[in-house]
Amino acid sequence: MIIIEMILMGIFATYFMDLTVGFLVKRKLIHSFIEPEAVGRWFLYMLKGKFIHKDINNTPALNNEKLWCFVSHYLIGIILAGIYLFLELKEPTIRYQIWMPLIFGIATIILPWFWLLPSLGLGLLASKSPNKLSIIKTNLVNHTSFGLGLLIWIVSFHRLFT
Repeated sequence: MIIIEMILMGIFATYFMDLTVGFLVKRKLIHSFIEPEAVGRWFLYMLKGKFIHKDINNTPALNNEKLWCFVSHYLIGIILAGIYLFLELKEPTIRYQIWMPLIFGIATIILPWFWLLPSLGLGLLASKSPNKLSIIKTNLVNHTSFGLGLLIWIVSFHRLFT
């Protein structure tokens, strides 16, 4: 049952994040700093064993990059939801702290800051980008909204699975 909840929770929280971010991008409160094709390219190259790029935009394109952006994005959300559920299972006090899913979502900011951005060629915390503060802000908004999606799931649906 935990696998089913992990999948549904990950999809829900990722979709909630996508809706929130899309809304904020349209209102120019944050900006999209990378094209979906580049994220798909990054993921596909990792499957081929290449993990670091000087500039992902100068790396040769591969087939179906947009599709693989979508797949990898939701797969990461599902895995993160699974990690949260595992932590909740192993540490029951997490279950009784309503704010924990939000904190967990915000904590996942370490993934883009210390893994995604450097491997795309943007450096730690986007240090090589002239838009580093904007990228950091966008990442914070993205992961906070992911955490909010986890929180909404826990409050609304988690009891159906426990």
